[in-house]
Amino acid sequence: MGYECLLTGLPDISADSFREEAPMTMAALDELLAESLKQADKEQLRLLKVHGRNGACQFILDWLDFNRDMNNILTAEVCRKHGLELKKHILGEMPDDVDPELKTISKIDNLFERERMLDAFRFAWLEERTRMVTFSLENVLAYYLMCEMLNRWTVLTAEKGEDVFRKMVAEMKKDVHLDA
Repeated sequence: MGYECLLTGLPDISADSFREEAPMTMAALDELLAESLKQADKEQLRLLKVHGRNGACQFILDWLDFNRDMNNILTAEVCRKHGLELKKHILGEMPDDVDPELKTISKIDNLFERERMLDAFRFAWLEERTRMVTFSLENVLAYYLMCEMLNRWTVLTAEKGEDVFRKMVAEMKKDVHLDA
C-alpha cells in the first residue's frame, strides 16, 4: 500500500504554479509528512533535505546527480564566457549530453528569469520522473521538492531581490568606509 490518501489530499501543483502562492508552507507540509510517512520513508525525506547520499533511495540519488550535472553545465558556460579553467570549477565529470533547453537557459542574462526557468526545468524533470509511478514515495518526495521551489518563489520577487542587492551594496560601501 502506498500513499494514496496522502497524495490525493494534497493541493495540485505544476510548473505553472510559479505565478501563484505556494499551496502550503513547508512547515505545514513537514508536519503532515511527519504524521503520514512510514519510519523508513521519513529517513528518506531527511536524506533528501540534507542532500545525503549514503542510504538514499534511487530517486534521491538521481535527483542529486541531476542537480550536480545541471550546475556543472551552468558553471561550464560561465567558465567559457570568462576564460576560466573548467576542471577547477566543476564537481565530478561533465555530462556527455546536454539538454538544449538547459543550454538556452544558461545564456539568459536576467538572473531572476534564468532562475525561474531553471526551476521550471527542475519541475519538468520531477514530473517526467514520476509520470509512470503513482502513490509512491517518489511521488511524495517529488511533491516535497516542488512545494519547496514554490515556497521559495513566494518570497522571491524581483523587487525583493533588488532590495537585498541594494542593502548588500550599501553594507559593502559602509564596510569600505570604515576600513579606509
